[in-house]
Amino acid sequence: MRRTTKGVTTVVFVVGLVAAILVASLISAGISSLLTVGQKGEKGDKGDTGSTGATGPTGSTGATGVTGAMGPAGATGATGSQGPQGIQGPPGVTTVNSSSILFINATINPTPITNVTITAPANGVVIVTFHVGYVQMYNNNSCGIYLGTSATSPNWNNLDIAYHGTTMTGPSNEWVFFDMTAQASYPVVSGNKYTFYATAIRYLGPDDAVMYLGSIRMIAAFSAT
Repeated sequence: MRRTTKGVTTVVFVVGLVAAILVASLISAGISSLLTVGQKGEKGDKGDTGSTGATGPTGSTGATGVTGAMGPAGATGATGSQGPQGIQGPPGVTTVNSSSILFINATINPTPITNVTITAPANGVVIVTFHVGYVQMYNNNSCGIYLGTSATSPNWNNLDIAYHGTTMTGPSNEWVFFDMTAQASYPVVSGNKYTFYATAIRYLGPDDAVMYLGSIRMIAAFSAT
């Protein structure tokens, strides 16, 4: 049996052509399939919210703004209620009595000068003030003034006394001048009458020279306690 090369070649060519056509058809179909848009699918469920990120660093403080204008003054508040009445204090000086003498001589013997009487309107105290405008004496001497509820003895130890004068004794030709003031206080009882006395005496002198007191004033002032 004789085979020809020409016939085989023809058969191979035909088979290859068919195969090529099939491959081309498959490729064309694939491409067509890729180019054709399919139906849109359903929307999927929303995913869970992610965790919050860390807080970022705080920025630097800005500059202070300019101070605004002062606002108007507010209205005056209501007056508060009056507090309770305080305790009544004691009355002040309510009774005063006094005496005045222009001039008197005093020696080394106690010399009553003047006195003042006062009736206490209530329990309290009497302030007695005795003032001599000038004392004049000779031979370096001193003057003593006694105040009290008696003039002299037997209650000398109960009297208040003030001294003034020179520091040396003995005769001299010098005259000395000065003023004097004595003051004392005495408790008194309501309704009672009290007399306060002033007495002068010359001290430290062995001679009998006279001592002169002028412009004398004695005041007794009562004050309740």
